This record gives sequence, structure tokens and C-alpha cells, in this order.
Amino acid sequence: MSAFLAYLVLPLIGIGILRLDAVRKLDLGGRIAVAGAAGTAIVAAVLAALSIVSVEWSRSVVISIVCVISATTALGDSDPLIRLRHLLPRPRERRALEVSAAPSSVNPLAIATLIIIAVLLIYGLLDARLSCGDLHFFWGPKAVRFYRDGGVALGFLADPNTVRMNPGYPLLLPLIYAWSQTIAGHFSWFSAVLSTALFVFGSVALLRSTSGDDRSAVLMAATLAYAFAIADAAGAGEPPLIFFETLAIVAITFIRDHRAQTILAALGLAGAVMTKIEGATFAIAVVIAIVIVRRTIKRTLLISAPAALLLGAWLAFVRMHNLSEYYRGAAMPIYFAAVRTTLATLMKAASYELYGLPWIVPIVLIVIAPNRRNAALPLLIAFLTFIAAFFFYIHLPDPTWWILSSAPRVLLTPLTALLIASAAAWRSADDLS
Repeated sequence: MSAFLAYLVLPLIGIGILRLDAVRKLDLGGRIAVAGAAGTAIVAAVLAALSIVSVEWSRSVVISIVCVISATTALGDSDPLIRLRHLLPRPRERRALEVSAAPSSVNPLAIATLIIIAVLLIYGLLDARLSCGDLHFFWGPKAVRFYRDGGVALGFLADPNTVRMNPGYPLLLPLIYAWSQTIAGHFSWFSAVLSTALFVFGSVALLRSTSGDDRSAVLMAATLAYAFAIADAAGAGEPPLIFFETLAIVAITFIRDHRAQTILAALGLAGAVMTKIEGATFAIAVVIAIVIVRRTIKRTLLISAPAALLLGAWLAFVRMHNLSEYYRGAAMPIYFAAVRTTLATLMKAASYELYGLPWIVPIVLIVIAPNRRNAALPLLIAFLTFIAAFFFYIHLPDPTWWILSSAPRVLLTPLTALLIASAAAWRSADDLS
């Protein structure tokens, strides 16, 4: 129980981000989700920093540092009582939204549907049928080893015997798993699997809160829950990856407050690049999309700078210590003879065993929507990330097995962007930044 509780307290750790007016004016689900993203980043940063300065992890040390950071960011340097009151949205503030309006009234049918979807997803997670092999082969074991070593040990990552555990992968997810283990004193496989539900419905809450559209939230919940089940992605890197990617996309699509938009999008991109290799591809797609659609170079640089610095530092560390990594995939030879096989197999994986319906529905919604131009940015992100997946797959002479085993998870990124685009297409121009 305490292992899963460690995930539940992440929003409390990141509560300081509610100092942003635009975040404080989101509905409850949106505030919890954004604070959860900030809390996840804080915890991972603390554990990484302790490892850098060779301070051994312990429950008392980690909790003390996290509490100090959380309190400092939440209360700032002003009167604590005044700052604490500012953390909670007031009715007048809520009416003076600087973000797209959150749902003005609760839709009982939508809420009931979301609850049903959540129950079904949690059932699938609890009986372990949705768990990913990657959790058991490297995400989980890396977290266990980090915990036992009292930190991230270079000797472990550089050990030739760990090459199949992807030592060059970003560290955010095993660090979060190690956080849970530090709090509980043991690694809980079921808590790791069940955390998928928090990331999935955190993504749904972000879309619902920023777009103000209950129907889009239901569509996203149903689509992602089903796609995650087909992809067997529970406990792998995709749940937090999709969560951070959703935060980045909804921030640049729906949030009008420029300061909040920049901070949240930067947090989303930074979290994505430090979760999986695919996060770097996503960040590049977002940068290209913003430049093309928004034509704002300065803000694009501000949004992408934290992710670029983190990714650059991690790549330098990986190459300095000659760790196994896969960022050089784009430099591998391209097999043009494999294009037809790659495309056919990719389409098969993208069908999600439902004739491609998860893609068809949002595409149709965009086509018939009254404000299709509003979907341009997330739609371009979806297109670029899908093309990137295809591009990397043609670097093998026969990528069939690789596609069938990974594409249902890899394609969750363009699918999520497409779902957000379908929500944006139904918003008026005044509702978008």
C-alpha cells in the first residue's frame, strides 16, 4: 500500500506549480495532474542529484529534501498564510480565466463513462494481463538495483552484463520506481503496473481541464485505455511518456497565458525526453510544429531549452562512459527495399486490432469540425511523430518483428496528439492561444 501511496503523493510534492494563476484556475483534476507532473520531475531530480554528489539514498534524506523543495516552491518568499491561500482558486479568479474554460458544468453521463472506463482499466491492470515485458526485464530491475545501491551507480550501468537492460535509456521512470521503493522499503510490481492508471487518467484530466470538453475527454480515455491494453504497455515507459507529452501539447494548444504555457510545455518536453528515447523525437516534432504554425522563435527556444539541456547532459554522460544507447539509430543505413514491408506492418500494428478505429474517429471529428484550423499544431505533431516512427523502422532490412513488438506502444504518441487535435478542432478561435 505504501508503495502505491508514493505515487499518490507526487501532486503534493509539486503543489508549488499552482502558484501559476493559469494552473490554479484549472478544475481540480487538471490541478492535480499538473502538480503530479511537477512532483514527478522534482522527485526524479532529487534522486539524480543525490547520485551525482554521491549521497546515498535513504528514506529520511530523500523525504526531507523533497519536503523542503515542495514547501519552498509552494510558499515562496512571501507571507506563508497569504501564499497558502493563493494556492487555492477563488470564485472570482475562476470566472476570469486566462486559460480555455474548464467544463462549465459537470456532465453526469461523461463522468459515469469515465468511471466505467477507469474501473475496466484498473481491473485489467490488477490481474497483470496488461503488464509489459519491459517492466520485468529492465525498468523494474534497474529501479531495484538503484535502490539496493543507494543511488544510480556508474559501475552497474557500465557493466557489460547490463547491455540488454538499456543502460543508455533516460532515467526518469526507474527513478520514480525507486522513489516508491524508497518509501515502502520494497519494490511493488503491482504498484508499478497500477501507476499506469494514474498516468493515463492524468492525461485525460489535462485534456478535459484545458479544453473544457467532456466528450473529448471520454474519447481520449476510451481510446488510450483500449490502446494501452492492446499494446500491453502497463508499467513500461509509455504511461509517463504519454502523460508528459499530453501536458506539453495541451499547454501549447489550449493555454493562453504565455508564462504558464511556456513553463508547462517546457515541463512536458523535459519530462518526455528524460522518460524514453522517443521523447527526444517528440520534442523535435513539437519544436518544428511551433515554428511552422505559431512562428514564434523566442518562445520555442524557451519551451525547448530545459529539454535540450537535460538531453544534452544525458547524452554527454552516456558517451563519456561508453554506455549502450540507441540515439544513433538515425545514422544507421536505410533499407529502401524494406519500405513496403515496413509500411504494411506498421499499418497492421496501427489498426490496434480494431480496423484502425482509434485513428478513424478523431480524424472524422476533425474533418467535420467547424474550426479545423485550430487542430493544426497538434495534428502536425501527430504527423511528424508517425513519420519519425516509420523512418526509424526502415533502418532494418526486415523490421517485421520489431514493428509488431513495439509499434503499438510507439504509435501511442501520434495517436494522443491526434486525439488532442480533434478536441481543438471543436473549439472556437477565441478559446485557443
